[in-house]
Amino acid sequence: MAEIWFCQPINIVMLKKLKQWREKWTLDHTIDVIIDVLLLVIDVISSPILIIVRLIRYVIGDYLTDKIKRTVKWIAHFYLERCNRFFKLVLAVVFFIVIPITISFFYGFFEVVEFWFAELEYLLSY
Repeated sequence: MAEIWFCQPINIVMLKKLKQWREKWTLDHTIDVIIDVLLLVIDVISSPILIIVRLIRYVIGDYLTDKIKRTVKWIAHFYLERCNRFFKLVLAVVFFIVIPITISFFYGFFEVVEFWFAELEYLLSY
């Protein structure tokens, strides 16, 4: 019984701190964390790339990260604050259907072109 009494004030303090933290957490903080995690994942995936590319990414990285965050924050705030129902639907379709399909199409197209050039180079090497 003494242990529960001793831990209870700590839990109350922790709950108050958690509530204060949740009140301060905004959409901007969420976007910052998501962009930082995505850039970290991309950096980890691309780690065996040339050192020059890593240096350029380091030099331009802060500028590019700030631009990406600012753009995503602007879109999110515009979407939440200024859009009517129809425009929200249009933006959702564009961002979640049209853009991913377009990116996938171009990625596949360039992979096929790269394969064709590799095959052409192989055939011409004889």
